[in-house]
Amino acid sequence: MTRPEVLRAIKGIKPEVEKLASRGKQCTFFEATTCMAFQHFSRRKVDAAVVEVGMGGRLDSTNVLEPVLSIITNISLEHTQHLGDTMEKIAYEKAGIIKPGIPTVSAVTETEASEVVEAKAREMSSELYRVADGCDIRIHDIGLLNSSISAITKYNKYNNIKIKLGGEHQTGNAATSIVAAEILSRKTFPIKPENIARGLESTRWGARLQVVRLRPTVILDATHNPGGAETLSKFLRKHFSKKPPILVIAMLVDKDVGGVVKLLEPLVSQIIVTESKYERRMKAESLAEKISGETEIADSVAMAIDRALELAGTSETVLISGSIFTAADALEHLDELRMREAMEILSELHGTGAYPGRDPETPGPPPGSQEPFRVLISTILSQRTKDENTHLATEALFAVFDTPEKLAHARPEEVEELIRPAGFYRQKSRNIINTAKVLCERFDSLVPDNLETLVELPGVGRKTANCVLAYGFGTPAIAVDTHVHRISNLMGLVRTAHPDDTEECLSRIVPRELWLDVNRLLVRHGQTICAPVRPKCNKCPISHLCDRGIYG
Repeated sequence: MTRPEVLRAIKGIKPEVEKLASRGKQCTFFEATTCMAFQHFSRRKVDAAVVEVGMGGRLDSTNVLEPVLSIITNISLEHTQHLGDTMEKIAYEKAGIIKPGIPTVSAVTETEASEVVEAKAREMSSELYRVADGCDIRIHDIGLLNSSISAITKYNKYNNIKIKLGGEHQTGNAATSIVAAEILSRKTFPIKPENIARGLESTRWGARLQVVRLRPTVILDATHNPGGAETLSKFLRKHFSKKPPILVIAMLVDKDVGGVVKLLEPLVSQIIVTESKYERRMKAESLAEKISGETEIADSVAMAIDRALELAGTSETVLISGSIFTAADALEHLDELRMREAMEILSELHGTGAYPGRDPETPGPPPGSQEPFRVLISTILSQRTKDENTHLATEALFAVFDTPEKLAHARPEEVEELIRPAGFYRQKSRNIINTAKVLCERFDSLVPDNLETLVELPGVGRKTANCVLAYGFGTPAIAVDTHVHRISNLMGLVRTAHPDDTEECLSRIVPRELWLDVNRLLVRHGQTICAPVRPKCNKCPISHLCDRGIYG
């Protein structure tokens, strides 16, 4: 969800939350955000929504839905203070999502828990599909970054699937996904086997053994209970037995901290203890007391990461773990560090970077009396065309019409001929002539220097307006064109479909003093190395900071 969508959802549920409060009934944060999510799904008219319970299942707020399929993953002892202190009790709560006549997929392996799930399925007349019976997984390789598997089901064969998720346990999750997808393809949605395989290969899950960067390697994992810590410990023994990582850890006060620490402490070289920003955080000093060996204490996750990176140099590994809130704080800081390092490297590589409407090999001039106008027009011309075509069109146009007054009185057919290399020349001719007329009539032939007014001009959106602010006036702004949008997503800094959303996300990640660098350096990088087709990842100096470079 974008920020405006979140705000809209909050506005939508606020009256209902206040109505409950007036009756003395408290709506929890999870309940409120669940309602927001359901409203969002409805507005977006999604074909299918994968909804995960918050805790347990039987009494969970997500359990009001009527699903087309229920999935129960493997069960471990967690949330015992709420769900019960035995596998059977926890399985009973988990099995509460089984609905009458609705098929259920079960990946439960423990005998007592499995019997509870099977009994509930019989009671509900739910057709039960056991993952262990329905999908045979063959593991070819388990690597630090990904795994290679093949799978055989009753209906299909899946050969050499590359799962870009760390940990052997993800092969079991892949089997569950395959079984579930095949059931849906037969009962509800026509999903082709090749699309199931492609979906597995394109799946990413942040903060789950996520390698955020290399040199040094930084791994982020939201482990917060002994079950997750056992999975993490297996991963560490396999990949880091000879060179244990430095651990940054922050946990919540209501978790089995001792159980987690007991499993992880023997497998790391140093421990830096800290605390997240979340209200239920455990104080760093209290967490340090749970650890038998020596620790360092840092006041914040960001400070702990800085210290760990200092100790790690370029050859060691840093592991950050303890909770999803620890992971959130860590990603916020790591993304800023990645962006700072990337901008520094690209500045050395590309110099002044790109400049709208000018030769990619030469820097643009400093802002002058007509520079905002040139940036404005050249950026309008750049829409839906290649950079070199924009340059040709801009040079030809400004050789004849280099002021708003001249362009406002130009004949459309003459302008069309000059800007023909930019494509869509009739529409663009109308836009730039009308823009010039508006500048002359409303702004005394001067280009406005604020975003709100700029986007009112013909053919001007946020990207064009931000280019004018950044290049024409030197005002800090993040101009998101196709290069910036594409590279930001490839790096994993954002997960967005629309450039406006990319701008909003980058404005929170990138320090303000670097805003002017983002467009000029990422555009030049996109022109020379990180091309839309066949990017030169093997020659990229920031590949160690990039999801595409790390995971391929």
